[in-house]
Amino acid sequence: MNLRRRHLQALRTPVLSGHARPRRLDGTGRGTYLQRLPLAGFEHHAAARLWPYLRTGQALLLSRELTNPVDRRAVRISWLGEQLGYLPRSENLLASDLLDHGGEVIARIHTLRETDDPWARIDLDLYLTDKS
Repeated sequence: MNLRRRHLQALRTPVLSGHARPRRLDGTGRGTYLQRLPLAGFEHHAAARLWPYLRTGQALLLSRELTNPVDRRAVRISWLGEQLGYLPRSENLLASDLLDHGGEVIARIHTLRETDDPWARIDLDLYLTDKS
């Protein structure tokens, strides 16, 4: 089954249907919006060191970390080869399933905040990209 058919099936599946959003019509080429969530692990990875270089709208790479001993659905977030953190364990089911089934999912930085709360520093928007 190709990715387009899988995505259409996901729209019909009750668990995933609430996460799918219509394709953006503003010409950004970002793909189908999936969800917004915070970056987990800000204080444990390179995000704090790279903070001065991060900008709203920057695309970040998502990849599965199949050998993660803490979270079997771990989704790693990287920028320029540096690990920034993870998707939160409680909210990574959709992205991990799409990545496991050949989907191309990216994150874009939605919000950057100067705060002491590491969970509130970076908000991400996830998109299912169109491979065509």
